[in-house]
Amino acid sequence: MDWADVFKIVTASVASIGVAGGLIFALSSWLGKVWARRILDREKNELDRELEAKKRELDIFKDTYLRTHNDKLVIYRAVIDSVAKLLAAFDAHQSGRLQAPQAAEAFDSFNQQRLQVYGYLGMLAPQPVIDAQDKLTDHLLMISGGSASYDWEEIRQLAIAFINEVRIDVGIDKDPISYNGDL
Repeated sequence: MDWADVFKIVTASVASIGVAGGLIFALSSWLGKVWARRILDREKNELDRELEAKKRELDIFKDTYLRTHNDKLVIYRAVIDSVAKLLAAFDAHQSGRLQAPQAAEAFDSFNQQRLQVYGYLGMLAPQPVIDAQDKLTDHLLMISGGSASYDWEEIRQLAIAFINEVRIDVGIDKDPISYNGDL
């Protein structure tokens, strides 16, 4: 064997290893990309499922929050409506336009409504709202029972305190409102 044969054998060996190495490299590169794509697809699918689950949870939370918020608004309106009717009856009685029997009917209606509303408030309202409603209702009950005089300014302050607590609870505005009129 001469040097040319040795060189041919070494060159052929190196060339075959180089071609095989190239084929192995290309095949492993392709196989790596396929595996990476499958892993990414599997991870993407898992993340998509988790995202959908979180979206459903958020929708449930949103629906619950909106339903509770709307229920609060309905209850707070019922409180305001029942107090407004009683105050209108007090005003009419004070001015002589409403006789005692009709005033008693107005009070009986208020009494029934306040008991219902108190139960509703107990389910959804925070304690500061209930406290403000208690002060207003207690004062109205004392007026109707004759142990307190009908003083519009005092009632207005109690009503505004209740409304301010409601505004805080429903998130309308954290700043209190006040009466700035002349009466």
